Amino acid sequence: MTSRQRRRPAALLIALPLLLAGCASAAASNHGEDARPAAPVTPPPVTATPTLASANDEPLPLDAYLLNPKQAAAVAEAQQALVTRCMKRFGFTYSPPAQADEPRDSDAPTSRVDGRYGHQSAALMAKWGYHPEGGIRVTPDGTGGGGWSTTPEMAAAERGVSDPKQRLGPGGQVVNGQKVPAHGCVGESVKQLTGSVDGRVGDAQTVDDIKFATLKNSQEDARTRAVFAAWSQCMKAGGYDYPDPLAAVGDPRWRQTALPTAHEVQVATADAACRAKYNVVGVWYAVDYAYQEQAIKDNAPAMAAAKAALETQVRAAALATAG
Repeated sequence: MTSRQRRRPAALLIALPLLLAGCASAAASNHGEDARPAAPVTPPPVTATPTLASANDEPLPLDAYLLNPKQAAAVAEAQQALVTRCMKRFGFTYSPPAQADEPRDSDAPTSRVDGRYGHQSAALMAKWGYHPEGGIRVTPDGTGGGGWSTTPEMAAAERGVSDPKQRLGPGGQVVNGQKVPAHGCVGESVKQLTGSVDGRVGDAQTVDDIKFATLKNSQEDARTRAVFAAWSQCMKAGGYDYPDPLAAVGDPRWRQTALPTAHEVQVATADAACRAKYNVVGVWYAVDYAYQEQAIKDNAPAMAAAKAALETQVRAAALATAG
């Protein structure tokens, strides 16, 4: 399994945030991201179903269109460096907002940020249950900490608006003899990474939407639901009543303690055994793969533009980090 769960409706994704200060665009970028994927009316055919205990080492069609963990970290580092340099130009020593460190398990995929299919390592589940490896990390105040003390001038230079509570502003102010660019130093960093002050740093919106849509489709597909039903009966035989693996992973009891309870480990161990017995991950992965292939085909122009934008962003990040 990868890291802590981030839930969207009917979707299970294990995600590593980009950790970008002010990375979201104020408007959709001009990279073909106005398109929105439509779920296929007819479920796509599955050509082969592998037998898998874990799909974390298996490729997915969307991998080529999304930042992988190393790229995501590099882009985050580059943006922080760009903002820091820009703020120095205005006479300020800038400390980027501290970010919560999202843990990634030792079996986390390297070709994508998301694990998608829940916990998959029987060995880790037998030790950590549904918790991330090492347990849930909590700071003394229960937050990720961070932030820096700003004056109106600092806020204007950073985000193009004097009010630190506002996210972004038009810029144009003169601070220490320098004119503030649109959206401040954050906007300048976005422009350097994407080519537009209103660009989107990180994954393209179209691809991000498809990522969630295909996962939802794969979870609701009859072929996946069939192995979910078999898994559920297997779990009931052990005394655990969950309709599908999503319900087991999402049991709110697992988030009440920093470390797994004995009961949680028992449930997770049974979960892993029932997954293996009915090849739940193999079927789910094969169905998901088919939906992703179909979505890429159906959104070909937008996907090509998104891939080009991602490659441009990765190159720009490397140049920015090199100074």
